[in-house]
Amino acid sequence: MSSVHEENEQRVEGDDEESYDESDIDPVDPWNKNKPPRRKRLLFVAFFWLFWTVVAVALSISAYSEDDTSPRYDEYSPNRIALLNRHFSALQPFRKSHFDLYDPSDCVRQITVNYELSQLDPPQKPIYPNPDCIYSVPYPSVFAAMAASALGLVVVSLYAWDVMAQPRGTDEMSDASETIHKAALQFLHMEYACLLPFVVALWAFLFFAIDARENDWVPATSCSFLMGAFLSASCGYMGMFIATEGNCRTAAACYSDHDRGLKKGLAIAFRTGACMGLGVVSCGLGGLALSYASFSNANAMGGFGFGASAVALFARVGGGIYTKAADVGADLCGKVDLDLAEDSPRNPATIADCVGDNVGDVAGMGADLFESYVGALVAACVLGAGEFGEKGVAYPFWISMIGLSVSMIFTIKVKVMKEQGQPAELKDLLKALRFNVFGAAGFLTVLLLFLSMGLFNSEDTELDRLDNAVANRTEERQLLEGELARQLNPGMRMFGCVSLGLLCGVLIGIVTEYFTSHTSSPTRSIARASEFGPGPVIIQGLGMGMYSTAAPLLFIAGTALSAYYLAGFYGTAIACVGMLSTLGVTMATDAYGPVSDNAGGIAEMTQLPPWVRETTDKLDALGNTTAATGKGFANGSAVLSALSLLVAFARVAGVEEVNLLQPVVVCGVLLGALLPYVFAAMTMLSVNKTAQEMMWEVRRQFVENPDLLTNTDVVPEYDRCIEISAKSSLKEMLMPGVLAIFSPMIVGFLFGSHSLVGLLMGAISSGYLLGVEMSNSGGAWDNAKKWVEAGELVVDGELAEKGGDCHKAAVCGDTVGDPFKDTSGPALNILIKLMTRFSFVLAPLFEPDWTLWYIGVFLLVGASVLIAVIYMVFLKEVDEDEWEEEWAEKENQALVEQEQRSVEESNAPDLESTHQVEGAVGEPKFSMTDGNMVPMISP
Repeated sequence: MSSVHEENEQRVEGDDEESYDESDIDPVDPWNKNKPPRRKRLLFVAFFWLFWTVVAVALSISAYSEDDTSPRYDEYSPNRIALLNRHFSALQPFRKSHFDLYDPSDCVRQITVNYELSQLDPPQKPIYPNPDCIYSVPYPSVFAAMAASALGLVVVSLYAWDVMAQPRGTDEMSDASETIHKAALQFLHMEYACLLPFVVALWAFLFFAIDARENDWVPATSCSFLMGAFLSASCGYMGMFIATEGNCRTAAACYSDHDRGLKKGLAIAFRTGACMGLGVVSCGLGGLALSYASFSNANAMGGFGFGASAVALFARVGGGIYTKAADVGADLCGKVDLDLAEDSPRNPATIADCVGDNVGDVAGMGADLFESYVGALVAACVLGAGEFGEKGVAYPFWISMIGLSVSMIFTIKVKVMKEQGQPAELKDLLKALRFNVFGAAGFLTVLLLFLSMGLFNSEDTELDRLDNAVANRTEERQLLEGELARQLNPGMRMFGCVSLGLLCGVLIGIVTEYFTSHTSSPTRSIARASEFGPGPVIIQGLGMGMYSTAAPLLFIAGTALSAYYLAGFYGTAIACVGMLSTLGVTMATDAYGPVSDNAGGIAEMTQLPPWVRETTDKLDALGNTTAATGKGFANGSAVLSALSLLVAFARVAGVEEVNLLQPVVVCGVLLGALLPYVFAAMTMLSVNKTAQEMMWEVRRQFVENPDLLTNTDVVPEYDRCIEISAKSSLKEMLMPGVLAIFSPMIVGFLFGSHSLVGLLMGAISSGYLLGVEMSNSGGAWDNAKKWVEAGELVVDGELAEKGGDCHKAAVCGDTVGDPFKDTSGPALNILIKLMTRFSFVLAPLFEPDWTLWYIGVFLLVGASVLIAVIYMVFLKEVDEDEWEEEWAEKENQALVEQEQRSVEESNAPDLESTHQVEGAVGEPKFSMTDGNMVPMISP
């Protein structure tokens, strides 16, 4: 390996990596030979698919045009209407005259009104065109979505093959990566095995409660639920698999070239993240299209979204507890207690920390964003089916397909622009990622303009339908909307909605980056507060996190309101689809962060040169910023998606208006505002409890085996720490899941659908703000610590040293921020979407008042019993006296063995120099103080 570095140092700086010929192949890094032709092939595939998409859009637009072959409205017989009513009993039409419309945007009632008009003498022209919207499937769009999904998975396979073709590095690097890979797979297998009975129970409940009653035993909702759950778990597994293969290859790329290691490491890590991003989008788009084509039921798509949300919640919570418990335990015992380097091989929790980065920040995040992406599509399709028929369903599918095509183009390569002859800096990498994200958004905007103008024409009937989507034909519409929206044709209105979503996503990303990046003043102010200790660091971080909620909330509110004025609640749902339309690119910039973090851990564990760790730390710092931006996208889209599904739930449940002065509604709002705080408390305390167990185990190993710090031949018991994180996270994720599942059912049956609307509104409001605050505070604390570690903080005219008081204070802040940004914060957006989707699926079962209160009481008692069983079986605390006696005995035994070794060493030759390793700080001793082990370092 040293000869390779000598050759790399002799290369001319600034050479184009694509200029190497076959005789100049690096034996350790064959990447320079193979990547250019692969990129050319991928670019050809992406542009070919984009051309095919444009052609398919044109054909689809022509298929949806109004012509003489459209169905005749007088062909809808009473039997046809009765069939629709039987399948959607909650949408029973009020058979009144066509002069008294109860809800003009309701699809079933549109069919009824049109039929009654056709029976008049003489027959009247139907006032609602194309009313066949519930069972009319836009097959061109659905099949095109399946084809796009298949092609996306092909590109993912090519990307994965490209990553796997890169060198793994030294044998030590390969072994460390393999250990992380196996442990991560083992945890996912355990987690999915625990989730299987839960998924089966929910499937049986949906089949007998919804399909048997509402769908004539057709398993539309229940099978869609299974499909969504399976694909959500698959996305997490797929992303984690490729991430654990890309970590050592990223470290090897950074190690293979001193000058260009940063650029090459970014390329491999970004390609690994692109596998995750495109895989999530492809599975979500294809799975939803298959579900809709199979059952021709827009409302059954809610089951697909509910399945994705259910698995995502447990994956995010379980993975988040795993990763942050290991991270906190490793940091406090390693950095603070013993002044060990981060990811030191002498720390028993190092492997568990690296495994946690994958199961939490990759697998959990993959299931999370899959659920967000699917949820946006479900909300748009459900509302579009009732308001615009086939076009309303086809439009979000085409937005997603074009977004997938653009994502393929902008993930082929990340181009780092730098001065000639100068090595790439962190700011150059940030500019490169911004170019990919913003370039994809701009290119997609142009394409969506042509799609919107072509799919929605300017006929008066289309204008009337958009007006009805906003409000009824009353003075209220004129006061709310005025004449501005009517001056725009339908295509421009729809384009305005999707453009607002794209713009909102970009603005949220910019604000999030400002509050979390180490180059901005909020994060640096947190780092400067470390001069005064851990307390000011935590106070400053909390304050900045609270400030960071203002701008995103204003952006979300403005987008939702503007989209509503343009196209009603369907426009709000389309804005959410637009925000997530470039998810393939934004998620690639998000998922590469954990890969870079793992690469740094492998570099530290295998004792690579210090400059390799410095390179991976720069990638990791950039990854923290992009990860915070991704969480901002997820939180923002959660609000828009939840609001859209809340409207769909109200329509299906027959809720026309909600009086906020009603006691049951007020109670619902208060309970909803409370739930995110209880949920966040559960996850935070779970991380704290598991982290304490981890710290006990780490300190036990140092007490029983003091040679861990001085003898490189002694290997810590990594498996024990991995076992603690895995078992504890699986147990601790049960309670938050029970809270999220049972809360909407209990309130809906106990107090009625009106109270449930209040519950959902309160949860959406407080959950979004709390999630943004926790995610941004955690990201800022993390980057403040890294800014101190980079030697950028100046205190009293001197640079703050790594391992000093300022660094330890910043580490304490990061310890608090870890569960904020990677456990509780991200899980809150899943909580509000899961509750909304579950309520939408169960909407036909609820009554407006407390008629079914006895069912709510039964569910409340059942949930209480289940919580008691979970606590007694899985979460019961161990007696502290037993712990104290056990550890006191082990401490005495360890001290006796240490004295015996000291006597033997005093009679032996002085071989201390042969056992010392760089960075050793002495043999640890721990004393029992009030039941706690306190580390003391001997000189």
